[in-house]
Amino acid sequence: MLVRKSFSKHSYAFSNLPWFFQLEKSGIECLRTPAHATLTTGSGGLSFRPMKTAAIRSAVLVAGVVLLVGLVFAAYTQHAWEDYWITFRASRNLVTGHGLVYTPGERLHSFTSPLGVLLPAAFCWLTGNQSDNLVLWLFRLVSLGALAAGVVLLFRVLQTLQLRRVSCWLTVALIGLDAKILDFSVNGMETGLLIFFLALAIHGLMVPGPRQMLRIGVGWAGLMWTRPDSCIYIAILGAGTLLFLSGKTAGHSRRGWGKLLFRAGLVCAVLYLPWVLWAWSYYGSPIPHTIIAKGTNQPPILFDDLVTDLAIFPLTLLTPFASSLPFTFLPAYSDHGGWPISLVIASYALGLPAAFAWLIPKVRPQTRLFSLAYFIGNFFLTAVLRSFSPWYLPTVAVFGYLTIGLIFDQALCLALALSQLGWARGWCCHLPNLLRVSAVGLVLGQATVTVCVARQLQVQQSLIENGLRRQIGLWLRDHAQTPHDTVLLEPLGYIGYYSGLKMLDFPGLASREMVEARKRLGPGKQNLVYLELKPDWVVLRPWEADCGIYIDKQGLQNDYELVRVFDAADKIQAISWLPGRPYLQFDQTFLVFHRKPGAGLNPLASGPGE
Repeated sequence: MLVRKSFSKHSYAFSNLPWFFQLEKSGIECLRTPAHATLTTGSGGLSFRPMKTAAIRSAVLVAGVVLLVGLVFAAYTQHAWEDYWITFRASRNLVTGHGLVYTPGERLHSFTSPLGVLLPAAFCWLTGNQSDNLVLWLFRLVSLGALAAGVVLLFRVLQTLQLRRVSCWLTVALIGLDAKILDFSVNGMETGLLIFFLALAIHGLMVPGPRQMLRIGVGWAGLMWTRPDSCIYIAILGAGTLLFLSGKTAGHSRRGWGKLLFRAGLVCAVLYLPWVLWAWSYYGSPIPHTIIAKGTNQPPILFDDLVTDLAIFPLTLLTPFASSLPFTFLPAYSDHGGWPISLVIASYALGLPAAFAWLIPKVRPQTRLFSLAYFIGNFFLTAVLRSFSPWYLPTVAVFGYLTIGLIFDQALCLALALSQLGWARGWCCHLPNLLRVSAVGLVLGQATVTVCVARQLQVQQSLIENGLRRQIGLWLRDHAQTPHDTVLLEPLGYIGYYSGLKMLDFPGLASREMVEARKRLGPGKQNLVYLELKPDWVVLRPWEADCGIYIDKQGLQNDYELVRVFDAADKIQAISWLPGRPYLQFDQTFLVFHRKPGAGLNPLASGPGE
């Protein structure tokens, strides 16, 4: 163990010991010695000579492992997310000359991510619009490459913060093996790009040096180009930096940080403004229609209520399943069930300290910043978005994993320092090894969960996506009377893309008519939209038909006839090992209805039951 001076030369009283995690004033150099540096001495004291070759090797190893795991995951699951086909229909229309629209002739902003629609469009154009699968694989490779680069940047951040090797590898392993991060980086979503730009911004904040302002500004701009709701996380990082890092990182005072962040904000604005102006001129609004559709008929978010919710949010976090926190580290849609309760408990147990560490003065300021971002991120999902949809969780999960890694490192340093303090007696002697074993256990547990998720998604892609939803789209295309037939449904992606028909989806991601009708009817009568929209086809899950959530049950019976059932229930039930089975059972059956000839659909008539 490296000690700056003899421990006996320090007058160190027990009452002055910062007992929680960090012993900065104890003289124990192990708390601050970077694992990637060599120690040299001289007249000027200690200095660190970076081992650049080792750092490069570590970066290559991190990137290689992430790429390899991601490629194996993608090749095995072949998973293509439902929402990718919503976006790709607009991408393909752009390449074929119909404009960046979902339905030709309708200028509707039917996607959320600018990069998520433009990159597939570019690949489609480069490949001559010959193969949808080739375009998806090219996008997967770019997204995986971005994810690998992002994890390398985060690894470098952890090295700069002088974490021990085991702590660095634990943190990047938890991030790189997270099933949601992996899946949404290879299934056609933009998560790999999102993680890269988030990592670039964090690297700019944590690693001083040349082009610090540009790293932050470009990272922020990339976040906006990837997902516009990233402005929330940009604000969190900026506020947390001013709150916790002023005067402690790179020699910046609060004013110095303020100037740096302001200039970075200008860089972000300059880089993102062209898209805002183009979208405004092309669609009539820079706000994606997807956001408008999801917010229609939702109760307004009042400032006073938001402040109250924030004040009681710590208590909300202490109530299991009352917030997004338990789902941060769990597989996607784990709320459907099918996962062991021990996994749920472990996820919740990891999330709680990560959410509250920012309240503890004795932890590192960087730990407090990431913890605050994790806390506010969960608050945003719970109280503002009111949605735990899995594609929103990876960003918050990264903040959580970074917090866990930093807390672990400080706990390990404290355990190693106990012998210098004369406390290493009994079980305390084994505390460092116990912590190392727990780190290995966490990584193995994360890898096990990812293997289980891969199996789940491989079956889902085969039986649900390719076996049901894609086939429904192709069947509708073949049986539609005209190319302008309309379809009312909720699962827009596969069915909309492969049918090529006019979609009246709920809540209206690709349908202005649906949103306008829902607004006129109000939240209590949204299932009467069929009276006005008169869809030719209706696609429902059995429970949706029974409860009348999207179309009134009486109207469905009177005006539509069941013409086809697509079912995979027996195939799903026959599979012996299927983690998260209830998630697949949710989509195992679809009913296709066709409007009866001469059905009396009068938009001026009163709805059923009135």
